[in-house]
Amino acid sequence: MKWTKDGSWGDYYVTRVSDKSKVTLRDAFVYSDNIYFAQEALDIGLETYTQEIKRFGFEEKLPIPITIIPSILSNKGIKNEIQLADSAYGQGEVMMSPLHLALVYTPFVNEGDMLYPYLLKGEKRKVWKQNMIPSEIANQITNYLIQVVEDPHGTARGTYIPGMTIAGKSGTAEIKATKDDEKGTENGWFVGYDTEQAELLLTMMVEDVKERGGSGYVVTKARKIFQSIK
Repeated sequence: MKWTKDGSWGDYYVTRVSDKSKVTLRDAFVYSDNIYFAQEALDIGLETYTQEIKRFGFEEKLPIPITIIPSILSNKGIKNEIQLADSAYGQGEVMMSPLHLALVYTPFVNEGDMLYPYLLKGEKRKVWKQNMIPSEIANQITNYLIQVVEDPHGTARGTYIPGMTIAGKSGTAEIKATKDDEKGTENGWFVGYDTEQAELLLTMMVEDVKERGGSGYVVTKARKIFQSIK
């Protein structure tokens, strides 16, 4: 399915992989529905969207003694509705490090608190940002992420392991070609955690997966890691 807001978008549209005519937030997670998230961002509006997402550490130096390039929403500001819509599902000009992505998921297993990253075993865990989301919302998102793995049609179904309850999300980041005679590529992503052993939270990114099964290629590798600690 293709969707465009109105004629002002010209020939630009957002696509939906599933054939569902009515999509809930749960469905949007399970099927990785770009249209749902694009429409939600437009309803929220640019000001509120950027204000709230920056609370999660975008454009901030990560509190760690190793240089990590700060994550950004855009190069020079989100300029129009199309870019806002694309940013809502991780495209546009959004750039994010694997470490920051992992940190953004920590509120789901810490009753809404985002953890401070640490390097050494035995370091005391500290909260970086408190009360990012209400604990009941964190639990609801975890349930949706479990369905991404356990639903037969979930985009991260490849991580399903009988006897484990894994919550996860897969995705791809499109890298546009720099020259007219070149083809763009994709980076595949997966982030997830074992809900029974929440201290294990895995973020994985593999470059150039366009001809290797997309994010499914990453999901199968993530599954092996979870199996190794079962």
